[in-house]
Amino acid sequence: MKILLVAIIFLSSISFCHSQKEQDSIPNKTNPIIYSELYFGLAGGKGIGLVVGGELNYQNKNDLFTVRYGYQTFATFGGTSLGFIGIPSIETTLNNHEIGLLYGQRYVKDGHSFSFSGGISTNYSIGEQRNNEELLKQSQQYLGFPFEINIKWFKKAKKRFRAYYGLIPIGKPTSFGRSFGFKLYGNISKYSYAGIGINYGFGWHKKYE
Repeated sequence: MKILLVAIIFLSSISFCHSQKEQDSIPNKTNPIIYSELYFGLAGGKGIGLVVGGELNYQNKNDLFTVRYGYQTFATFGGTSLGFIGIPSIETTLNNHEIGLLYGQRYVKDGHSFSFSGGISTNYSIGEQRNNEELLKQSQQYLGFPFEINIKWFKKAKKRFRAYYGLIPIGKPTSFGRSFGFKLYGNISKYSYAGIGINYGFGWHKKYE
């Protein structure tokens, strides 16, 4: 699953760079709205967890189509006592890989956008539970219904792309650029969860003239 995430990001980066060169050579052509992003944050579900993932998005008019990969790890905590001293311990953990297809609506105004999406996903989870000194493992595969709400900011007009953390401008003004925002995400499934995080993206986030 991690290899799939790296492959999506790598292929989308190549596509972005190739399309950028073609657009720079064709004047007065409106760019498509297509962008990739990485996100990470916190979530609650089968315990308290961390979430990290990646997406590839395409927008036609206000229709938004998304391919999403997410990895979630959750833990529940217990404790043992040693005399008068309590010692916390992890009782169960759940690691889940999620691949989803989502459809939604996205609205753009100047240099920011708002979107909401829902869809279907396949999930593969590995659970671990401690029974005294024994560690029990169980793997499961099941369907889910992923959802997300996004708000993000990006440049209002074409500008030169800046490399090395935005310090060095490169080439001519282009519609290709970065974005930053916040994401409310989750999945309704056998092990439902919901959380909030931040996202960071590259691509064409609106129609630029």
